[in-house]
Amino acid sequence: MPQTAKWWINKGDKIECLLCPRLCVLSLGETGFCGIRKHESGELSASGYGMVTAESPDPIEKKPLYHFYPGAIAWSVGFAGCNLHCPFCQNHNIARAKPDSGRFTSPSKVIDDAISSGAEIIAYTYSEPTIHFEYLMDCAYRASSVGLKNVLVTNGNLNSKPGLELLSKMDGVNIDLKSWDSDYYKKTLGGNLKAVKHFIETALEHCWVEITTLVVPGDNDGEDEIESISEWIASLSNDIPFHLSAYHPAYKYSRPATSTNKMKQVYDVASKKLHFVYIGNLGIANNTHCPDCKRTLISRSAYSVQMAMRDKNCPRCGLKVPGVFK
Repeated sequence: MPQTAKWWINKGDKIECLLCPRLCVLSLGETGFCGIRKHESGELSASGYGMVTAESPDPIEKKPLYHFYPGAIAWSVGFAGCNLHCPFCQNHNIARAKPDSGRFTSPSKVIDDAISSGAEIIAYTYSEPTIHFEYLMDCAYRASSVGLKNVLVTNGNLNSKPGLELLSKMDGVNIDLKSWDSDYYKKTLGGNLKAVKHFIETALEHCWVEITTLVVPGDNDGEDEIESISEWIASLSNDIPFHLSAYHPAYKYSRPATSTNKMKQVYDVASKKLHFVYIGNLGIANNTHCPDCKRTLISRSAYSVQMAMRDKNCPRCGLKVPGVFK
């Protein structure tokens, strides 16, 4: 069900999409790189509006968000398309799907489904949700009005003005920071590191933020690169949770999965700069510890969560634990 999109301008008989740093210029009938935003009848159309490819209840930890409503259930909603072309994409079946794949689900139906499932949160996730900007905004307004929280899992490759509008409706966000090499971001991923960094900085002004780096052997697994990423995150706040996820062969990459030893190495590097570093995909380094006294505050096992905090503080030393807790 196409809908007129936001964030575009006319360029003669063409249209320029202003949503993400790609700034696609489209002739009549052409679709942007994301596969979703299309020039139709002199306007930019959100051609995949409401076409949901996946809906399911998930632990919030699966996003991953570890300091936002720990143990809560999120109603996860996913869509086709992406504005990057990561050759190792872990969700390529969805990212490269056609815009009309899935089934139309109105924003009101998403809210009803979430409430029926018992979820407290709606998570826009799986592929790259921000290219469905209009649908996300419609869902987020409705979710907020009935007391549901909105969280976003995104590559952060968005221009500043639409990014600001979207983030103003979010309660939490996990943002991929895929590399510290701007050339790699541009040539290998098709993204813009400067835009992603700005998106992260903007998000910190509006909602709870956690950051994820997928550690890909031979691409971004050098200790110097992980150290640079960690230092920059720490310059914003050393309390930002940082998730290091292990790559597995997918899409165009057949190289072996990231080893457990490598994940432990980069974990140690990041932990020198940041208070809350976690390893994803391997079932290790998942617990939250007090940065001061090292008491275990949140234990996680296969998405099962046990809390040991007292009024959002460490029960041993009294340190306030950063996050959004019930």
